Amino acid sequence: MVGSRSRGGPGTRRRDLLAMAGALAVSAFAPGRAAAQRFTATSISQAAQQARRDAGRLARRADNLLRLTVADGPERGAAAVRRFRAEQAALARELAAIFNTRVSEDDWLLVVPTRELDLALTMQPLVIRLAPTADDVEAAIKQPLPQIEPLVGDLAEDVLLTIVLDALGLTRRVALFEQLKDDSILGAALKDAARAVKARRYGLAAMELERVMRAMVLPGTVAAIGENLGKNSTRTFYQSLVVRFVPFVGWSYFDTLLLATIYFNRDTTAPVLR
Repeated sequence: MVGSRSRGGPGTRRRDLLAMAGALAVSAFAPGRAAAQRFTATSISQAAQQARRDAGRLARRADNLLRLTVADGPERGAAAVRRFRAEQAALARELAAIFNTRVSEDDWLLVVPTRELDLALTMQPLVIRLAPTADDVEAAIKQPLPQIEPLVGDLAEDVLLTIVLDALGLTRRVALFEQLKDDSILGAALKDAARAVKARRYGLAAMELERVMRAMVLPGTVAAIGENLGKNSTRTFYQSLVVRFVPFVGWSYFDTLLLATIYFNRDTTAPVLR
């Protein structure tokens, strides 16, 4: 009986089945044959799942703030600027609370929407924190909107590029400024945004400003900034996006900042943007 079991009895068959199951399990995860990854409640922390929901809710709030700012474009009053200043404080503080107190930094990438994932991954080699600290947020909220004075010979797109650079914490230097304007993708986006602002088509302007910003984060544009202004400027560039939570809520918050700055400078830029 013992001999027959070792050659092919029930015990042998059971061991063979277990070995086969193990082989199948290994082959299922072999390179080139891996099944699509599925996130479930057990693969993503409950905190990260809740953070995704809350970040989405706040992203919609940022979208609504942009919509209201666009709607106020034809008005000459300061209502849109005042609303932006008030709303950005509440929006940024709530977002900061999510990422600084409720979800692990290891899970932050799971909260990034697919459209902004490339941007978030680009920052990783620079060891840039994807979410700002509470102190960073408070400093950004307190920062006044800039006063823009067009230079002699400035066109509408020059004024918009100046506003964009200021929002990114960068200085306007002739060599970089001309290089950015001459870039085919960025230059075309700036011209279309300028035309929309001059025509008072603020909804279209908001769309074109997002196009401008997506051109600004292209590798060639970022490289030009680093070459002209130094390596630290690249970190400043990305940190200016982080403090407006672009990796988590998209461009609505940042574009609202640009529109509010345009409205705030209507008088000084009127000869160019009107």
